[in-house]
Amino acid sequence: MIGAALVLRRLLRAVKYAAKEEGFRAIFAAAVSLIILGTATYSISQGWSVVDSFYFSVSTLTTSNVADPHLTLTGDVIKIFTSVYVLIGIGVLVETVRQLGLGYVKARSEHGIIAKHAHRDPDGPAAPPP
Repeated sequence: MIGAALVLRRLLRAVKYAAKEEGFRAIFAAAVSLIILGTATYSISQGWSVVDSFYFSVSTLTTSNVADPHLTLTGDVIKIFTSVYVLIGIGVLVETVRQLGLGYVKARSEHGIIAKHAHRDPDGPAAPPP
């Protein structure tokens, strides 16, 4: 449980740093919008529950395997939608994760370096870079 709390804390810190960058909010909003669009489209077109549609949308965009054999696409139009959805969505999610990764690195370096330098002896040898 403590490990999950630390991961969540680090993720939130990364989001905080990434949100300061120009364009992050737009790309993050695009990622959320794509998941909402996919969830609504699959729910309406396939008659799936919102939870199943959300699961299928996220699994599709993250190129994960959809483990439920009942979640199969029926109809040519939805298959074409899914092809376009994947081509656009994967790029948007990759950019979102890239920017979150940069935010994580900035947060880690800023907090890590500040903490290390705060406890260093000013008269002692310089600490090696991380």
